[in-house]
Amino acid sequence: MIARRTTIRQLPLTEVVDRDTPGATPVSITTPEGGTVYHTVPLADPATGKRRDARPQWIPSTFPLFPVVRLADGAPWAEANIWLIDMLESKSSPNMLTFASIADDLVAFRRYLDDEDIDWLTFPANKRQRPTYRYSASIRLAVQAGELSAGVAKRRMGAIARFYRWLITEAGFRPANAPWVESDRFIEVKDQKGFSGVIEVKTTDLSIRCRRAEDPWDDRIQDGGRLRPLSSSEQSVLLESLAALGNIEMTLVHLFALLTGARIQTVLTVRAKHVMRKPGEFHGDDIRLACGPGTGIDTKGGVKGVLHLPRGFYERLYIYVHSDRARKRRQLADGGDDHDQPLFLSHRGAPLYDDLASRGPVSTGPKVRRHVKTGQAVRQFIKDELLPMMRERLGNLRYEFSFHDLRATFGLNMVDAMTANETRYTRALDQLRQLMWHARLSTTEGYLSYRENRKLFDAVQDSWGTHLSTLVTRALDTGVAV
Repeated sequence: MIARRTTIRQLPLTEVVDRDTPGATPVSITTPEGGTVYHTVPLADPATGKRRDARPQWIPSTFPLFPVVRLADGAPWAEANIWLIDMLESKSSPNMLTFASIADDLVAFRRYLDDEDIDWLTFPANKRQRPTYRYSASIRLAVQAGELSAGVAKRRMGAIARFYRWLITEAGFRPANAPWVESDRFIEVKDQKGFSGVIEVKTTDLSIRCRRAEDPWDDRIQDGGRLRPLSSSEQSVLLESLAALGNIEMTLVHLFALLTGARIQTVLTVRAKHVMRKPGEFHGDDIRLACGPGTGIDTKGGVKGVLHLPRGFYERLYIYVHSDRARKRRQLADGGDDHDQPLFLSHRGAPLYDDLASRGPVSTGPKVRRHVKTGQAVRQFIKDELLPMMRERLGNLRYEFSFHDLRATFGLNMVDAMTANETRYTRALDQLRQLMWHARLSTTEGYLSYRENRKLFDAVQDSWGTHLSTLVTRALDTGVAV
C-alpha cells in the first residue's frame, strides 16, 4: 500500500465529549492490541445551528466531498488533514476541488518520504539532508527528466512550504534547523485600468523557477490558460459536425461559448428561468444576461458581469427551454420541473456542472453525490464524438481543440469585427475588456495584437523561406560542381 487520497462524501465536524452529554454518539476504534470507545457530538448545535466552539456561525461545520490524506497503512495523516480543515474553516464557501488538489500534493510528498525513508519532522544541521530541501531537489530532477511539468512542480513545492509554515505558526512545531531560507521580493502589477503598482511577497530558496520565455510567434492567447482561437474554417467544421451529431444540448452549449465568450462553469449554470421570457419583450439585437453572485449563474472568481446573447441565439434557447425534451429532463431532476433548474441537464436529469450553491452538505438519499461535476460530460462528448468527426472532415488525425478555446475564438471574432468597422484601438481595447470581463489589461491586449503577430510571422516565414531556399540551392550546386 502507498499513501493516497480518498474522499468522504460528507464530513461533519465533531468534538469529543463525555458519554453523558445529550446527543453524544459512541465511536468505536478497534486495533490488533484491543480497542477504545469515545463519544462525540456535532460541532454545530442541531437546534440553533451555532457552533459549540463559539466561532462565527458563517464558518461551515460540514464539508462535502472532503479529501482525506491517508498514510501507506491506511490511517489518516493527522497533521495534513487538520491543516486542510483549518484552511476550509477560513472560507465561507470553499471550493472542494481546490482542496482536493492540495491533498494530492500532500500525497505526492508523503509518497516521496516513504520511498526515501525520510522523517518529515527531522531537520538536521546539514541543509541538504532536511526533508524540504531533499523534496525540492527531487522534483527539480523530475522536471529536468520531463516526468513533471514546471507548473505542477512549483505548485507542489508551494503547498509543502505552506504546510510547514502552518505547522510552525499554528501547530507549535519547532524544527531544529530552518526548513528554508526566506527573502522578500517586490512584484510589479497592473490594475484593471492599467496603472502599475508594487506588492511585497515572501519567497524561499525552495521555490521552483518556471519562468517561460515569451514566444512572439505563439499561436495561443494567454487567458486563464493557453487558448488557441479557431480559424474560420475550423469554426465552420465545428458547427457542421455539431449539426451532424444531432445532440441539441451539446450544440447549444458550444454555441453559447462561441457567441458570448462565457467559460464552461458559466454556460452550464445558466438556469431555465434565465431564458423563459419571450424574445419580443426585449429591445435591441442582443439580450443581456447578468451573471455572478446573486444571479444563480457561476463565474470564475465570483466576478459580476453581463453576457450579451445575440437575439437569434436567445430565440433558440427560448424554444429549447419550452420544448418537451427539456421539460422531460427537468422532470427527472431533483426538485422536478422547476424554472430554477439548470438549462442544460443530462438525459437522466443530472446537472452538467455543480454550482457553488449546490456544494453544500451532501444528502444521504438515493442520489448521493460521489464527485463534483465540472463539465466532464461536455469534455467527454468532445473527445469521443466531436473531435473524431472534426478530424475526419479537416483531414487531420492529430487535430485538437478544447472547449475553453471557444472563449478565445469569441474574443478574436470580436476583434475582427471591430477591425472591419475601423474601431479605434483604445475603444476596441476597452470594449473587448468589458465583454470578456478581463481583470488585467494585458490579457485583452493579447487579443488585439494576435492578428498582427500572426501576419508578421507569416511574412517573416515567407521571406526567410525564400532566402533559405536560395542558400540551399547554392550550397548543393557548389557541392555538385566540386
